[in-house]
Amino acid sequence: MARSDGDEGKLPASGGGRRRRGRRSGSNNPQQRPRKTPEKAPKQGSVTKDVQRGKWSRFLSEVIAELRKVTWPNRAQLAQGTAVVLVVVAIVTAYLAALDEIFGRMIDALF
Repeated sequence: MARSDGDEGKLPASGGGRRRRGRRSGSNNPQQRPRKTPEKAPKQGSVTKDVQRGKWSRFLSEVIAELRKVTWPNRAQLAQGTAVVLVVVAIVTAYLAALDEIFGRMIDALF
């Protein structure tokens, strides 16, 4: 439909210019209550509140049960393991110190 020059700036007679935003006219009715969303069923594998209440006591009892299954080293095994760790640390320390010295001298020679 072509507009004539006199139609500019006028709203259509049907009132379809602007729309109201916000609530609908019938939503102010106090008898209408908001719809309740149905409660979701618990997911499979989810923890319920009943289980959560005793979770620390259950956790601690399971920890104690697992610690009883551990094969603890005797004094000789402990001393041997400690000696191995100290020897490996000494070897790695010597290796890194040697590399540091070599690269330090190379840097000093270049600059």
